[in-house]
Amino acid sequence: MRLADLVKTTASSVLGIDASTNSVAFCLFENNKPKKWGKIEFTGSDIYEKIYDAKIKMHAMLTELKSDYIAIEGAVLVRSPDAVIKLSYVYGVVIAELMSTGSKVITISPTSWQAHIGNKNPTKDEKSAIRLAHPGYADSWYKNKLRNMRKQRTVDYFNDKYSLSLDDFDVADSFGIAYYANEVLTKR
Repeated sequence: MRLADLVKTTASSVLGIDASTNSVAFCLFENNKPKKWGKIEFTGSDIYEKIYDAKIKMHAMLTELKSDYIAIEGAVLVRSPDAVIKLSYVYGVVIAELMSTGSKVITISPTSWQAHIGNKNPTKDEKSAIRLAHPGYADSWYKNKLRNMRKQRTVDYFNDKYSLSLDDFDVADSFGIAYYANEVLTKR
């Protein structure tokens, strides 16, 4: 279900999920406030062991993470087909476990939640300033530097807004996903 497809809702809880092949970061909003958040690391020697570990850990957290809606971030550009497949495995098991409580799933565009908190892509001036301050690096270094700047702005936004001490980029992104979904769902 896409967020734009929702007309009216009485959502009182929204769970934002930012998953990777190694972990799932989450933020649960209840009654317009963050209630629980954190990151669950997966263990295993290969993707299949990690998927199984994800299933067990998510099942153990069902009561803690029960929500009306699960908000996941929509697909982003992933250049490796292997990475896409592995990420899909993890998302599938995480969402399936969480949906067993009756939650509905909605997809949030990364640019939507980022713009909602005023954290848009870096400007040309910001990109130029980074290159001037740090000359001689490969393009990938600059892209990573700009990515980390954006992620730090997300951390700072939620730390300031809720007087928190977040320091994990993935948890902060899960805040952004949950916050945006909660704002849109409760304002319709």
